[in-house]
Amino acid sequence: MTSLVFLVPVSATGPAEAAPDNFRPKNGPTFNNPLGDVTDRRAIFRKIIRSVNSTKRGSTIKFFTWNFATSEAATALLRAQNRGVRVKLIMDKQNNREVPNVTFRRLRSGLKDGNDKWPRSRRSWARTCKQSCRGPGGASHSKFFMFSKVGSAKRVVMQGSANLTLAATNNQWNDMYTYVNNKKIWKFTEQIFAEASVDKRLKAPFEAISLKNSDLIMFPLQGKKAYDPVARMLNDVKCRNAASTASGRTVIRIAPDVLRQARGMSLATKVRDLWNQGCDVKIGYTVMGIDVGRFLRNPAGRGPVPMKHLVQDFDGDGVFDNYFHLKTMSINGNYAGNRSGYAVLNGSANWSSSSARSDENLGVYYTKKRALRYQGHFDYWYNNFPSTGTSARSTTSAKPTTSDQLVFGSGKGAVYEDGTPVSTDGTNPFRKRSKD
Repeated sequence: MTSLVFLVPVSATGPAEAAPDNFRPKNGPTFNNPLGDVTDRRAIFRKIIRSVNSTKRGSTIKFFTWNFATSEAATALLRAQNRGVRVKLIMDKQNNREVPNVTFRRLRSGLKDGNDKWPRSRRSWARTCKQSCRGPGGASHSKFFMFSKVGSAKRVVMQGSANLTLAATNNQWNDMYTYVNNKKIWKFTEQIFAEASVDKRLKAPFEAISLKNSDLIMFPLQGKKAYDPVARMLNDVKCRNAASTASGRTVIRIAPDVLRQARGMSLATKVRDLWNQGCDVKIGYTVMGIDVGRFLRNPAGRGPVPMKHLVQDFDGDGVFDNYFHLKTMSINGNYAGNRSGYAVLNGSANWSSSSARSDENLGVYYTKKRALRYQGHFDYWYNNFPSTGTSARSTTSAKPTTSDQLVFGSGKGAVYEDGTPVSTDGTNPFRKRSKD
């Protein structure tokens, strides 16, 4: 969400040497809970930082994060460079232009200064991309973290919804999926990172790789090979005669974070069609276009699609204090010709046209264990989301007006949920980028 900015004080001193860590990350998903204790809040962040601290001399770290705003991470990366790790980081330029991102600037200058002790082949850097690194327009919105070696684990790739910020820990629900020692995933992600680091438009930036039980996909959604993975998954669903669910209906759980614009409406149309066909559908969202909301809430057919607004707004000012930031969908039931089929999608991409123009990472996993893990996570928070102020509102009214919508941001930059400016001067920060 564009309007939420968190600045973190940084140390004026250089990075002291840290005690070595011997962490070994494992395959699979990790979730955080911003309402839990420090362990729950920092589950993803801790996994990344411990991996940095366990990366030894001669190894390489490559991070692509829409925003970088944590002094702890900056210190850890500078310490890694100091002990002989090559560090490369890409961030969206707007996050160093709209606000004085002292944390990123400290990292960038620190890496540059630290290069003096290493040969050119081992030099580190931190860079930004203006809008999408690999495509036209959009944003540099990817969130993946690469380590050539962490302890005894080789070729570690983490991808999901979490930026390397304190907001991702303290204000957002996020997920991160980790691959360990997968040569194909590593080579594929290295290629994408190398392309992004040049910051030049590609004619066909969309790329995807398929493995036995998973796919890894990189936007922008452009090029002859491009396909929308969300639409493809929804098109493979049949709602009845599921053998893996007690009701016999296919279960679909959707947490898109942002659901709006033409792409959002197209995907919402398919979701509503599946709802009318009898699928067990639930949506937990943060930002929804007014037109999309009216469409999904329409009482015609089977009635409104079940939805909840998974945000907390403690003072009722329309600026979300805590919010669901996952971009996931799980399917359990009659899927892809299998009456006991499973699939789950995660990553950085919202359900919007802006995402289609942006650098994004998406993973799709076709195993029962992964799909039910994400389904269970969604169901828990959908059914137990804390009600504070305007949080977790059930959105079943048929025709909400603009004045009924929550507001993102404040002052001249404030916009309604679909990006419509609140201010009379027409200021609309979503016009340049609409992501977080």
